[in-house]
Amino acid sequence: MTSFDSNRYRKIAFYYKDLGEKKLLKKSVSNLNIDKRVFLYYSKYSNVPICALPRIKFVLSSRSGFLSFCYNFFTFVNSNENCIIISPSSISSIAKFVISHEVGHILDPDIYKSKEEYTVILSNLIDKLVEYNIDIDTNDFHKGNIPIELESCVIDLKKNLINRESKAWDIAKTIVDFENPKEEFLFNKMKEYALATYNFGNLKNIVKEHHLDIFFKRRQYSA
Repeated sequence: MTSFDSNRYRKIAFYYKDLGEKKLLKKSVSNLNIDKRVFLYYSKYSNVPICALPRIKFVLSSRSGFLSFCYNFFTFVNSNENCIIISPSSISSIAKFVISHEVGHILDPDIYKSKEEYTVILSNLIDKLVEYNIDIDTNDFHKGNIPIELESCVIDLKKNLINRESKAWDIAKTIVDFENPKEEFLFNKMKEYALATYNFGNLKNIVKEHHLDIFFKRRQYSA
């Protein structure tokens, strides 16, 4: 695991502050090539992850959420021999593309169908965990020792997420203007990074992210 680079984080935070933080994200929203009104909720102090609420056309973000994304992205991209310099220009482009991606979710006509399918898959996964009496607290909990039906649920869940995210990135590309080839390169690397994070997920990640451990503990106590 890569150790935390405080100098990198401070550099990102410095440029982000200099660019106006919330003002930068609001500008990114207003510059999109869309004919729908989209709203931005921004928190300076709460840890709100960058996400979209398509039904009410809201993009949520926060200072810590944006800085975290930038830090993780620069760590990812520069560890793969694709040097992207931390600069006001790159931070500004990241803001533009992060916002365009979330608006891509808002503009996706199939977003609710995809989420419904996701819920069904997740429900099936929980049923299989119960059926096979899988101990989610064990350390020996990985692909090699879980039933194939359960592994299929994991694969289907990742496919659903990747397809949904990929579509949002495809839509995002149609609503932004690239200033130069370098900026388009950065966009493509952001898409690559974002999709890689979903493909990396495993059953333990899914259990943790959906708080299924709490569900099973309560189920155990009530049994």
